[in-house]
Amino acid sequence: MNTAQLFDPDRRSKAPLVFVVCLAVLMGATLLASLTQKSFGKVLVSNVSYLNYNGIRIRAKLLKPLSAVQTDPAPGVVYIHGYQNNRETGDAYCIELARRGIVVLEIDAVGRGNSGIPGPLDDPDFDPTYGGQTSLEYLRSLPFVDTDRIGLMGHSLGAELVYNIALKDPAIKALVISGFAYRDDASTQIPKNMLMIFGKYDEFRKRMTATQDFEKEWMATERTRQVFPAANPELGRIYGNFENDTARRVYMPRITHLKTAHSGAAIAQALEWMKAALKPSQPDWIPADQQIWPIKEWSTLIAMVSGLACLLPLGLMLLRTSIFQSLRHPVSGTYACTGRPYIRSVILNGVLMALYFPIIFILFGVHVYLIHIDKAFPLMMTNGIVWWFLWTNIIGFIFFRRWFKKQHLAAGLTLSELGLSYQEDRFAMNAGQIVKTVGLAAILFFFAYIVEHTLESIFLVDYRFIFPFASDLTAYRVKLWFTYFPLLLVGFLLMGIFLHGQLRRPQQSTWWLTFITGSAQNILVIVTPLLVLLVFQYVPLFAIGTIPLVGPGGVFIAFTHNLFHIIGVLIIILPISTWFYQITGKIYLGAVLNAALVTWMFVSSQVIAPIPI
Repeated sequence: MNTAQLFDPDRRSKAPLVFVVCLAVLMGATLLASLTQKSFGKVLVSNVSYLNYNGIRIRAKLLKPLSAVQTDPAPGVVYIHGYQNNRETGDAYCIELARRGIVVLEIDAVGRGNSGIPGPLDDPDFDPTYGGQTSLEYLRSLPFVDTDRIGLMGHSLGAELVYNIALKDPAIKALVISGFAYRDDASTQIPKNMLMIFGKYDEFRKRMTATQDFEKEWMATERTRQVFPAANPELGRIYGNFENDTARRVYMPRITHLKTAHSGAAIAQALEWMKAALKPSQPDWIPADQQIWPIKEWSTLIAMVSGLACLLPLGLMLLRTSIFQSLRHPVSGTYACTGRPYIRSVILNGVLMALYFPIIFILFGVHVYLIHIDKAFPLMMTNGIVWWFLWTNIIGFIFFRRWFKKQHLAAGLTLSELGLSYQEDRFAMNAGQIVKTVGLAAILFFFAYIVEHTLESIFLVDYRFIFPFASDLTAYRVKLWFTYFPLLLVGFLLMGIFLHGQLRRPQQSTWWLTFITGSAQNILVIVTPLLVLLVFQYVPLFAIGTIPLVGPGGVFIAFTHNLFHIIGVLIIILPISTWFYQITGKIYLGAVLNAALVTWMFVSSQVIAPIPI
């Protein structure tokens, strides 16, 4: 089947059926995720919103076990996620706590998710707990929470925030910090009942613990001697006791920083700790190794993939209408990139993408020494990624121009043949076609957003897997969408020129095989260099305990973590541009749609706050 047959009015289209199936899978996965976080009817989950002491709004998710009532209040826990996340990142811990009879308040820290935006660090009203202290007071105000049994939990920066709160509040009965190390301001008495979970291969190990080998060195440090009431404390053992609130323990799983937020073993240890310290109702208790949070995590991934997969048959159906049918064209010409030219182009792309850290370093140099770009572009972590994405593609476009001139002179290759021009003899745009292209992309994007927004409003789950990918937007983040969209649009247009133009592969025996192999090859070309960067960082970490590129204050480690998110985004969106290139013969529809989708992902999920370096 070719593109013309795909739109043949005499052929029965399967697009409506595929669209319905994708929608059904999306709704089913969303429902399963919602039921999981409700422990299949044993926990009430609700959105709550309240004002911080400085007037900034905080959004949180409240997980209330049915057994928690005013006449029999339950213990409560506030959970705060890490620096680059939102409240749902804590679901693994929070779902398991709530289904064991503990009320949980998991917050969007200020500057994250749907909470408000923090002011500058030197603002007199700046809240160093990012809403954590106010959230603790909110939890205490709930009539079904026992204020004598309150605990705090957090990961990474969130762990630091709850640690700081617990230091100053002797009423906190239990503290679990993961991906963060207690400091020399802790003692054998304060914070009360403290469990530290820290991975052997935590990338921030040297910054947080000043150790080269955490397993061998940490328990012998001066900090640990101040905290543990024993001469030679050991990893994994409990010291002190829960009865007088002096229990202490360091648990070291053999995992990385990110993994501590989604480790079944670490979660089990945290559950047992809170059980011993807060004493929830025994009838509600479930063995700590019986965990259901992975069901939600996989369900939201399936929901996200299904939701975006809906755009493929929906686009096909819209292109069959009279309004948009003029956009559909087969891929023109016979040009295909094979052999040595293909390998050379792939290698060049890999070299350019490997400039990830140097390009980001330059941006932060500009920000620190020349001009503070966060005034106009407040998503500083996103700024680094967008800056790299833009410059990689701009430099690649310079090479493309040289390559095209040679191909045009030698073989008569045209820009029309590559899907870039609407005229054969020269580069030319068609205003009517471009307007329709933008209109169709807008319809598809709004469909994707409205579906996610509606389901999130009803079921309180968003698109995520380990990392937050896409969620509903506040008014402020809608403005950010318009700020970042033009930059990402340029990047995706230039990427489309490279992937679907210069690097276009030969047509396969069937249309579907061309799409599948084209999508797979495009993913490999773009993602492989990023995987190489991860190998470069993590092989030495696992082998000798050292991560090669750390950067000032560990900023390169944070951007190494971002690579996992970027790879996930690329795997999801590259088939979309491949699909629409094949059915329109042009790069533009896929580029505009992908730019809109990725902008949504970035502005809805990324942090607006000072970088802790």
